[in-house]
Amino acid sequence: MTRNLLDRFGGIVAEVPVHGGMLEAEALGAGPPVLLVHGWTLDRRVWRPQVEGLAARFRVIAWDRRGFGRSTAPPDLLREPDDLAAVADAFGAERFALVGMSQGARVALAFAGRQPERVSAIAVQGAPLSDVDSADGEDEAVPLAEMTRLAVEGQLGEMRRLWRAHPLLAVNDAEAAGELDEIVGDYGARDLLAPGLALDVTTADLARLTMPILAITGRDEPVWRHKVADRLARTVQATRLDITGAGHLCNLCRPDVYNQALIGFLESALTPA
Repeated sequence: MTRNLLDRFGGIVAEVPVHGGMLEAEALGAGPPVLLVHGWTLDRRVWRPQVEGLAARFRVIAWDRRGFGRSTAPPDLLREPDDLAAVADAFGAERFALVGMSQGARVALAFAGRQPERVSAIAVQGAPLSDVDSADGEDEAVPLAEMTRLAVEGQLGEMRRLWRAHPLLAVNDAEAAGELDEIVGDYGARDLLAPGLALDVTTADLARLTMPILAITGRDEPVWRHKVADRLARTVQATRLDITGAGHLCNLCRPDVYNQALIGFLESALTPA
């Protein structure tokens, strides 16, 4: 089923059937396909600056991951690499580039490790890796236990306010902050109410990746995220990009710099030698 939803990007929208329900996905533009995978508590709206910036050159495909946004499929991180394939198949994308943000970067990397022949290039923003020492992650500690308690008690408004105030969600643009308020305001905590197993992605899982890789961080985001990006640079020869004046959501903080770098990376990676 397809329809236009003008309150998202105004593209072609598909309800992609997956285990347990559907994923709402949207495609816009023409050219080589690029799939955008959003982060935790968010939905595809967080990619608006990238959709607007990339659609003139690429076929941009974004979706609400299971448990988030308008997708009805229940939360289950272990199923998300298969979800990614289902979205790509729904839009006829056999081989494509991936752009993954935070938890979405974990999904993107997991898929690339399992089906590298389908991935032409991959860019990850604030990516996590399960085997990188988490001691440096103390400065980004997420109040997960408190958020879960509030969600279980039905205090979703308080839970959202707590999370929205966290440094990982800091943005320095008023328009972006307003849209982020709306996105987090729609987060229903389905994954907190029905927690599942973690999707582990380690350095060893990525050792055979040979496609071009870009590892992005915001200069002001936590040390651990920089440590992971540096590990990627050493392990899979990823190109490193550190965006000044930006934190974890650097795609919203500095969309001009982010888009210029991403377009340059994708055009170089997808242009035949």
